[in-house]
Amino acid sequence: MEQSYVEANAKKRTTVKVILLKIVLVIAVILLLMTTMYSRFLLIFGLAAAVLLFWYWPRFKEEWEYVFCDGQLDFDIIQGGERRKHKLRIEIENADVVAPMTSSRMDGYRHLKVVDYTSLRSDARVYGIATRMSDQGEKVVIAFEPSDRMVEAMYGKCPNIVEKPTA
Repeated sequence: MEQSYVEANAKKRTTVKVILLKIVLVIAVILLLMTTMYSRFLLIFGLAAAVLLFWYWPRFKEEWEYVFCDGQLDFDIIQGGERRKHKLRIEIENADVVAPMTSSRMDGYRHLKVVDYTSLRSDARVYGIATRMSDQGEKVVIAFEPSDRMVEAMYGKCPNIVEKPTA
């Protein structure tokens, strides 16, 4: 039997919330360092906060990685280009439908909670997977951005579930 393996990535767009958080953290560190003029004891806390901010700063850059391997689809987030966290693994055979979010096949699932694993870009081609989460037992729609090769591989595995991309 032939095994299929396809990867796709989606770099997350920086949101206003992240930008505001960065600004607040930088201002907080600067204010903490400025208080060291009044107390040398606070110098330790100010320097520790600056080091922690410097250490955490790359994690604001996030990227989703989708890996389809022989019927399983993994969702991982890569922070700072090096730190990987596994978020979810699903079996495509257990899904109700895999189709573009704008497709009519997704109409019956629009009321479900959406788990967003997308780049948040407005021009992205977003697909949805209507499935039951194994840990919670509730149905959800998982939003993600597969490549054309990934959609073709999923279609080859489960043609009755996956909507084939139109040319």
